[in-house]
Parts: sequence; structure tokens; C-alpha cells
Amino acid sequence: MSDVAIRALGVGKIYRIFDRPQDRLKQMFARAGTRYYREFSALRDVSFEVNRGEALGIIGRNGQGKSTLLQIIAGTTHPTTGSVEVAGRIAALLELGAGFNPQFTGRENVFFNGVLQGMARAEVETRLPEILDFAEIGDYIDQPVKTYSTGMFVRLAFAAHIFQNPEILVIDEALSVGDIFFQQKCFEKIRAMRKSGLTLVFVSHDMAAVRNLCDRALLLKAGEIAYVGPPDEAVSRFYDVGAAMSTATTVPGDSLAGTDVPRRVPAAIRAALVGANVLVPAAAGHGTGGLKIEAVTYENEFGERSLTTAMQGTARICILLKASGHVASPSVGMHLFDRMNNLVFAAGARQRGVALPPLHPGDEIAVAIDLTLNVQPGEYTFNVGCSEPSTEGPNHGVNLDRHEGLGPIVVHADAARTLPFYGMAELPISIRVLG
Repeated sequence: MSDVAIRALGVGKIYRIFDRPQDRLKQMFARAGTRYYREFSALRDVSFEVNRGEALGIIGRNGQGKSTLLQIIAGTTHPTTGSVEVAGRIAALLELGAGFNPQFTGRENVFFNGVLQGMARAEVETRLPEILDFAEIGDYIDQPVKTYSTGMFVRLAFAAHIFQNPEILVIDEALSVGDIFFQQKCFEKIRAMRKSGLTLVFVSHDMAAVRNLCDRALLLKAGEIAYVGPPDEAVSRFYDVGAAMSTATTVPGDSLAGTDVPRRVPAAIRAALVGANVLVPAAAGHGTGGLKIEAVTYENEFGERSLTTAMQGTARICILLKASGHVASPSVGMHLFDRMNNLVFAAGARQRGVALPPLHPGDEIAVAIDLTLNVQPGEYTFNVGCSEPSTEGPNHGVNLDRHEGLGPIVVHADAARTLPFYGMAELPISIRVLG
């Protein structure tokens, strides 16, 4: 365990579900083999390691076992099978304010929480000024926490945990609460702690936060590990899993018109796309199938096959698609990420109101996306994908094929002129003199 902070081996967790309260009592006196309960398997054979100083994100849809896994890591519950080894002082933010007594003052709760975490009173006293400065609740620190607003309560609870200076920090959705200023403050504090060697295990439905904070991500599906690896790939597969849990909008093939002659991309266009393909052979696409991305090309504002583009220049991304099944309502789109792996922009044909034709087995189609790079100079990567609608709603889709980590695109600016804007991206703005 010298370089490993957390090691999970074959972890499983089974809960007993009693339909009625009296069934629990009956079970206490039941004969061997008699059951008044149903078993629910929250986790099955989960094994992974987290190295010291690493940040692991755990993602998945609701009810897939994320919180149960964190509770086992934190030691608040025990696995039914397998084991978890933790090497280092751990602080767990599984539920902000857990252990706080509403009748106690904020100050009393800070000391009480510190003692629960194994800290000496003198140690809490030393860190109290930092805790109060971070929480920013002023004189309310000596008022009962039952009088606090939700924001005040959250700020104090987070500060009380974070300033224990843990070696391992476990967070379950805690950063999704509070206002944006508090959230930014929390992220900055966690980044600073990570630079000093903090090991982080982070559960969130905020995919941007997972991409931004984590070195790796673990995707849980039905209590089992579906994927462990780079965060962007895990997030992409997360959306795939979500789509797989729903039923895609499909139309039987014999109800679609024009099936006699397969749709074909002109030979010259197809040859040009295949010849300048920027897809990475080693990074195969993934999705539910039915439509495959055959080639992707990138042209800068001069029509050159170059990934170097001027700031505010318009690039063209061309995508060659081929159907292996019936796709009634296809869409194609792209994602743009900065060097910190923040999602800068994403959109597709469906969002822009562009209807692509229905596709049948053997059909081909080429789509051009013209993108004006109103972003700050720097390096960017992009993803491309194709999908069809999901029953989850207009903002969801069933991923048919997706390719990650293309590029990098290099956006440059003319050093001889003033930058037209600063920040991540350009927003519409108007400046005028009144009067």
C-alpha cells in the first residue's frame, strides 16, 4: 500500500428490503431458510485502486451504487463481500452537516465534528480562524445552527471538514450545493490541496467538474464497474449508458422511403475525406451502433488541411457517416474542450434545427460543420459523434458512434493587434455612449 491510498477488492453490498415493518421483526424469530425480505445487490465485485495524490471520479446514473461505494470507503458501512483498504487520514463529505447538532452553536459543532474525526481540541482551536474565514458566517458562529440559512449551514459544514487537512478526501455531491461563489471557492481550495498531495474520490453528476478535477473516472452501471479510465472517455460512456437505459425512437425499416438504391457520397468527396482523415486509429469509436463515423477532416479558415486556426477564424469539420442499420432521425455534432478539459462548446444538427435524412443499411452521408473559433488563443481538442433521439427528452440522445480526443487544434492570435476579447469565449456585447 506504499503508493496506494485506497484498494478495493471484490467489493459487494447486499441490502435486505422488507416490505412491511413487521416483517423485520418476524425475520428475527424466523426458522433457518425462511425469508421475509427481498435482497437488493447494490454493488457486485467492484475492484480498483487509487494511488496517493490521484483524483478518482465516480459517476453513474442514480441508483447505480455510487453513494454505497463511498460509504464503504469512508467506513460508515461495511461490504457484504470483499474488502477496502484505506491508507491515510480520511475526511468524508457524504452528507454536509451530518453529525451537526441543530441545537449547538456553529462553534460548538465545529469542535464536536473535529473530535468525531479524531482531532484534539487544541488542533481544532488552531484551525478555527481558517474555518471561520472560509465559512464567512461572521457572528452567526455563536448562534445555534438551527437558525442558519441553507447557504450558511453548507459553508460551515464544508469548512469544518476541509480544514481537517486530510490525506484522503471523499466527496459525494457536496459541491453541487451553495451559490456559484461558494462553489468556486471550494474548487479552488480542493485544487490547492491536490497540489500538496491530497488523494480525492469525487462522486458527482456534474460532468464538467469530473473532467476538471479528476485524473481518472470510474463508471458504475447496476452496481458493477462498466469502465475505468480517462475522465472524458468515462463521461462519454456515461451518456451512452444513460441512453441504453432508455428506448430510442426508431421507425421500422420497411416504413422508410427510398430503400431501393443506397445513398452514396460522391466518389471524389469520399476520397478527399478518407485521404485527410484525422481519426486516431488506436482510439476506436464507441456507441450502440447502426451508424458509424468513417472519416473526419479539419480545415482552417484558408481551406488548408491544418489544425492551426486564427482566433475568430472559421474552421470546417467534415464527417463521413455510413449506416449499418435503419436510423430514422440521425444527428451529428461536436464538442470542443480546452487544455484543462473544460467543455467550451458543444452542438449538433438537432440543436441547430438541421434535419438529416433517414438512413438505411449501406447509406452514406457527408456532413460539414462550420465552426467560428471565437475562443482565446491556445490548444483545444474536439470530439465528434452521431446519435438519434432518446425518449428521455429533447436534450438527450442515443449515442451511435463517438470519437474522442481529436486534434489538438491550435488557435493563434495576431500579436500586432489588440485581442478582441479576453476569457474563455466571446459573447455578444454592445458598447455605446448614452446621451
